Amino acid sequence: MPPPIDAWLDELGLAPVGSTAAPAGLAWSRDVILDGERRFDLRVTIAWAAGMGIHLWGYYGLDGMEIPRRTLLRLLGANADYPFVKFAITEEDRPMLMTELPPIAVDRDELGRALARIVVVADRLVDETARAIADRGRLPDWSGRTTRNPRLLARYRDEVEAAMPEWRAPTAVASR
Repeated sequence: MPPPIDAWLDELGLAPVGSTAAPAGLAWSRDVILDGERRFDLRVTIAWAAGMGIHLWGYYGLDGMEIPRRTLLRLLGANADYPFVKFAITEEDRPMLMTELPPIAVDRDELGRALARIVVVADRLVDETARAIADRGRLPDWSGRTTRNPRLLARYRDEVEAAMPEWRAPTAVASR
């Protein structure tokens, strides 16, 4: 029997923006769009399959972008820095940020922590990986934006960050 992920997403203040299902309900997915404090509009797929648990992935960058070697190495290096999340590159050279929950760990709070982990890592790496996120490394103007998922972050961000290496947001450098 599938977990009540739609109810859990609702409790976490998240609304699916897309969904698919296999015949007989043995597998399905939901897409949500997540925002952090520094990185916005990260579309994440939550996929469940009977006996397999939940797999979550977000396409971290744009389709068809040329990722500089230095940026690629930083993404792959983050795999050692951040527990429970991994970066990978698709066959089309598109970076993905992924995590998974084994069947025994599938509950609302583990799903919430997994989604928060993706957001926290995306927030932390936004400057270093801008060339994988945006054309010519020019990030969109996200000033003045607020997160569309405050309930998720309020509930899990501190706990998730406590299990990660210490980090400070880079200070703005005045342009010349």
